[in-house]
Amino acid sequence: MATHYDSFQLAIFCTAHCLNSDLAQLSKEMDFFQKHLNVSKVYVENHRGDTSLTLDRLRELKVFFEERGIEVAGGITPTLGEAFRPGYNRLFGGICYTEQASRDHFQAAVETAATVFDEIILDDFFFTNCCCDDCLEQKGTRSWEEFRLELMTEVSENLVMRPARAINPDVKIVIKYPNWKESYAASGYNTEKQPALFDAIYTGTETRDPAISQQHIPRYASYSLLRFFEHVRPGLNGGAWFDNLDCTYLDYYLEQANLSVFGKARELTLFCYSLLKDSVHVPALGHQLEKLDRFAGKLGEPIGVQVYEPHHAHGEDHLYDYLGMLGIPMELTPHFPTGTEMLLITENATRDEQIIERMKTYLRGGGQVVMTSGFLRKMRGKGVEEFTTLRPTGKRMDVQQFAADTESCTFATFSQAEKPITYPVLDYSTNGTWQSIVAMNGHNNIPVLMYDNYGKGKVYTLVVPDNAADLWKLPEPIVTQLRHIMTEKLLPYKVNGPANVGLFSYDNDSFVLESFDSVPRQWEVELPLGKRLVSLTGGNGLSPTYQSADGWSTYKVRLSPATLEAFQVIEA
Repeated sequence: MATHYDSFQLAIFCTAHCLNSDLAQLSKEMDFFQKHLNVSKVYVENHRGDTSLTLDRLRELKVFFEERGIEVAGGITPTLGEAFRPGYNRLFGGICYTEQASRDHFQAAVETAATVFDEIILDDFFFTNCCCDDCLEQKGTRSWEEFRLELMTEVSENLVMRPARAINPDVKIVIKYPNWKESYAASGYNTEKQPALFDAIYTGTETRDPAISQQHIPRYASYSLLRFFEHVRPGLNGGAWFDNLDCTYLDYYLEQANLSVFGKARELTLFCYSLLKDSVHVPALGHQLEKLDRFAGKLGEPIGVQVYEPHHAHGEDHLYDYLGMLGIPMELTPHFPTGTEMLLITENATRDEQIIERMKTYLRGGGQVVMTSGFLRKMRGKGVEEFTTLRPTGKRMDVQQFAADTESCTFATFSQAEKPITYPVLDYSTNGTWQSIVAMNGHNNIPVLMYDNYGKGKVYTLVVPDNAADLWKLPEPIVTQLRHIMTEKLLPYKVNGPANVGLFSYDNDSFVLESFDSVPRQWEVELPLGKRLVSLTGGNGLSPTYQSADGWSTYKVRLSPATLEAFQVIEA
């Protein structure tokens, strides 16, 4: 069996509790892992909560894994047990960094790791949620966000980087960011200042089963968050980290691996050793990784609709992920784009005080923008009126019928959703603002996707239903229309069909379609004259099922639940 993958490296994270067996037992457990997986690296954690491993034990474990040809790095989970800060409640053992005893204990764990390892990763508990009297006093009149962002930046410098460097000048310290992006600032995760302090960053791509998870993170986030951090520190986003917790179906576990690979993770880290050492997830993952590795190297660099996500932003949380599951590729960035491609602006972008002026410049230069109803609502009276006549009414309407594209005074197409969807009602001035998609109820219709011209550019306004997940209930023709509008300037092909699909697109005209649906569905891929479609995942040769008079050819792609196909558009 191979000892590595060609397109990514595979690592296993071992918590301080995972490795309490003798070496003979650990050897049997590693035989199981290495039978099914090409493990090239392990992270050995020296501290978590009340458990800290001795230097002798860490060195023993390091030798054990290295003798198997496995690279070894260190790990720390920044949590402390109940002996610290007694009398105050701390969620998940989060550390109070205003107490000297807690600071000293955590710093000692960092120094221990740096003594043994040349690389150390901080698990995603590197935050604070303490509200003790000392924290309240030091916070003063600042918001919790302001206080914790500043505090955790200080902790990064003084309790991690400086002590580690003093022990081991060559040590590489990696900060792993968790999967709950819009909540970072509230607990001190600072994507603006921390990444520059560390040697590398890492991305938590755990999505599991959103229907039963308290985090309710859409499955597309296994891809989108990875892409965000690639733009935070280009080339230094070390990899993707996921687990098998709350994965109702085995496919949900494998899906995290798929999307991490599609997002171009350089390394995949599996959490954790003890959860997986006798799990059915391991053989299944090994099989899936072999399949992914066969074509992952043929995918170019990811491209997608630019999504402007300023540091510390929140508002319409994970809206880009819900849209991503309509088959609209998303590329998140904390930097305002400078090109003329399609740009998505959600309520999250209101974090940027210069957002209106940036949009004016972008549009006047010929750019296209899709701004959401949440952004419009938040920016009323702050300059958004420059772009559209749309205005919130505060009313709501249940709708089930939709129409798209005007023909004279009516619409070109009509379609029906299977269930009603509740939308906010926006008023507008007709002929000043025009409709692309509307929703209908009796003798009334309301905006869903509208547009205005501005300079050389165009600004669309997307009205978001009260429940963002209801976007997946939109009729197939409406999903297709929305997908076409948002990717028209981006992709040299069109994808027609229903929601609950991921479209992962790349700059060499390759792409992947993966179904998020619970039943088999069919999509169509349309190519212009002179182009043809080839499979990157094997199988029989592809032939178009239809060719239009203007030379466009149509290929049908049928996917069962949790399956995927990879393709490339080439010259005919």
